[in-house]
Amino acid sequence: MDLRQLRQFVAVAEERSFRRAAERLHVSQPPLSVAVQRLEADIGVQLLDRNRHGVKLTPAGEAFLLEARRTLAHANLAVEIAQRAASGKVGTLRLSFVPSAGIDVVPRLLRAFRKDHADVKLILRGETSAHQLAGLAQGSVDVGIVVPPLQESRELRVQAFSEEELVLAVPGMHPLAGLKRVQLKDLADEPFVGFPVKEGPGFENVVMAACQDCGFIPRSVQTASQMQAILALVAGGLGVALVPKAMSAVVMENVSYLQLRKGNATIRYPLALAWNPANPNPALNAFLAVTDRLRPRQLSPQYLSAS
Repeated sequence: MDLRQLRQFVAVAEERSFRRAAERLHVSQPPLSVAVQRLEADIGVQLLDRNRHGVKLTPAGEAFLLEARRTLAHANLAVEIAQRAASGKVGTLRLSFVPSAGIDVVPRLLRAFRKDHADVKLILRGETSAHQLAGLAQGSVDVGIVVPPLQESRELRVQAFSEEELVLAVPGMHPLAGLKRVQLKDLADEPFVGFPVKEGPGFENVVMAACQDCGFIPRSVQTASQMQAILALVAGGLGVALVPKAMSAVVMENVSYLQLRKGNATIRYPLALAWNPANPNPALNAFLAVTDRLRPRQLSPQYLSAS
């Protein structure tokens, strides 16, 4: 017994006529009659009463029709699910991201992705770029939102997604706390709370390069591997910190945020998507298609190339 036989039987049962069922199925009547007879022989019961006026379902036929319809419906559903899975409409996507991106970038991406992929299960993890690199290498992460460049990322595709602005976080009682903005060059004598280079070399390289352009090397007094921990150190009065502008949405007692300038320019750093091109997950390709639509076209040239 196969699905074709079930469709033939259902057509005959619903039409109450082999002739009309044959027309509906676009087949000739004799083979259809033989096929239904073979189905009855296979299951060992009579499903139809035949007479010169047409056909009528037996009690066994009534019961079989109900289950045949259910079976065909489940088969159609299986085909639909397979097609949706192949197009990334269902399945699982494991997304990791630097925690600061979780405040604005990740929610924006997820809103866009969920419009057409509401049945994809999302597994989210906030991690440093270094930890994300390990997850991508191990295959425990499908795609990461990182701060490039990544070390030892030859097997990965890294594509710039956006530029984010840096602001200055200072203790609430700091002399600068009452200002709206500050020049980076004026921070040469300040103690800095920073990010460990091994955890986020891309982010710290941006900070270091900006300070060096202003004629000084930041005096680091403490490091922490999470931005909220850095803000806690700032709140404790240990120093000032350059943090993503998104972090200014985090209200913390005794922390003030100031606009940061290098001359007339803001200080920015890139966020990028990183993934393994050999990953066969269809949900990954669907996600990347969404991010490509949302990626700003006015990124600085140095961020547009993939590594």
